[in-house]
Amino acid sequence: MSPRPPQGAAGGRTMLLAGWLFADLLLLLLVIALGSLPREHRTGATPKPGTPSSPPPSTQPAERGLVLKPCSFTVRTGSAGSVRKQFGAQLRGAGVADRTAGFVLSFGTAPDPGPGQEAADRVNSMITGGFSHFKHAPKRGYWKGGPSGKVRIDVFFLATHDGDTSFPKGCHSSDDDS
Repeated sequence: MSPRPPQGAAGGRTMLLAGWLFADLLLLLLVIALGSLPREHRTGATPKPGTPSSPPPSTQPAERGLVLKPCSFTVRTGSAGSVRKQFGAQLRGAGVADRTAGFVLSFGTAPDPGPGQEAADRVNSMITGGFSHFKHAPKRGYWKGGPSGKVRIDVFFLATHDGDTSFPKGCHSSDDDS
């Protein structure tokens, strides 16, 4: 039989493992902290004399924010021309015809999920083809129970070019109905 290790050896091994665990956690926190810094602070490098420097941060274009409340529009399903005409008139009436969509959620009403989602997806493709400000916005179609024939379109607009993310004054939101 081999002799048992002294009690102090087991305690020392535990302390050693705890030290490594602490060091690993500290390294992880450093990586997270560095990753959360703004882009211009991450490099830490100063430009060499004679090399062109980037413009000051105030003149660089900012990333555009998103209006967090959707503008809601309702169209009757039908031909692409009919849907585009209804939707375009509602955009102009709300004063947002020149705004760029950040993303679009459409809810097709139907008694069953399949036809409702198909109607929403069709309307989304009609919007993509007919409105340039909606072309690159991600769109998702969903089903909403009810009689067939209507699609509610919730549009989350991008902020204006001056950075304004307030809710457009002429819009109505389905969030207000609940």
